[in-house]
Amino acid sequence: MIRVVKLGGSLLDWPQFPATLRHWLAGQPPACNILIAGGGALAEAIRKADGDFALGDERSHWLCIDALSITARIVAAVMPDFLHESSYADLKSKITMKHFGDIVFDPREFLSEHESSLPGGPLPHNWAVTSDSIAARIAECLPADELVLLKSVDQPSGSLTDLAAAGYVDRYLPMAAANLPSLRFVNLRAAAF
Repeated sequence: MIRVVKLGGSLLDWPQFPATLRHWLAGQPPACNILIAGGGALAEAIRKADGDFALGDERSHWLCIDALSITARIVAAVMPDFLHESSYADLKSKITMKHFGDIVFDPREFLSEHESSLPGGPLPHNWAVTSDSIAARIAECLPADELVLLKSVDQPSGSLTDLAAAGYVDRYLPMAAANLPSLRFVNLRAAAF
């Protein structure tokens, strides 16, 4: 089983996230867990700079992708038992070899070199897309059996479109997740032990 797990950026400033994430993963069915870290405060700083200085969608998009590379390295540093991977080809190879472990994946190379040429709709380069949709696109391309979005709050009721309208997920996720076999939301803070 291949499970893509998006760790919300809002969890990165929570000192309990490494232990709680390990505890939560231990309670899940065995899988190759591919962890995508959200941009958190770094992405919010870029959003503010775009508002203040009109950086533009394309530049802001790639600056946020750079932020995801940084947060991936932070997560890999605080969770050294997870493999850190930045090459999409190497990630696919590990999956083919049935690597059943935990991998922190830096999506930069995937997004800049592969994503737009893979089957399915490429992601737009604007603020409608965050790490939610990026994780969904990675899950689609692998293909993964499941996408889990780890959040800081409980899932509100409603459809995926309703969740996007409420700001619980990004605006593009209803489209990005349309072909996924399974999508779950977990309030990781509520899973603390």
